[in-house]
Amino acid sequence: MHDTLREVHAILSRSKEALGQFQAILEPTIEQAADDHERLYWHHIYEEEEHRFDRLAALLPKLEEALADEAFLSRENGDFLRLLQDISLEKFGLHNFLEHLDLSLFHYKGTEHESTIAALRDMTAADYQQMKNALEALNRALDAPVSFAAATPTDEKENQKEYVKLAQYAAPPATSAPDRPSIGTRRQLTVGSLKHR
Repeated sequence: MHDTLREVHAILSRSKEALGQFQAILEPTIEQAADDHERLYWHHIYEEEEHRFDRLAALLPKLEEALADEAFLSRENGDFLRLLQDISLEKFGLHNFLEHLDLSLFHYKGTEHESTIAALRDMTAADYQQMKNALEALNRALDAPVSFAAATPTDEKENQKEYVKLAQYAAPPATSAPDRPSIGTRRQLTVGSLKHR
């Protein structure tokens, strides 16, 4: 469990640094927005990430304290369980950050920021998968069938209506796609897939 939490700490530390880089790119975009709609759009993303930055700034020291005291890591310790809840919330924050990076790639395509954002996006996608695995490992280690439904993105929920999932609209991979879509073939769409159109 200690090693898994250390892995989570590394993910969240990387993400906090990446978030700062992303905010630095967004700030002039908000300032120089062409209209109120564009300003509000980027401000909304910036503000969500700002809240996440604040949460990470509070969470990382607590996680470091927990890593320094293995006795803290007990399911009988309420403070430890609250720490796990905060970590679970950050899995969702990581997912949102990934989507914000995907969305921003539309705007910054062909600009000096595209390669930076693309690198942040690839790192965050890998970290998100690693974070999901880490949380599963923690749940197994604690033998705790705790439901973190609130931290599960819509596309990953089993009982969510299909028409609200992006996979409903996404195109299949090009290698397996027929020349013409057949009736009943579901297209696949993700925020990430749009950036290549």
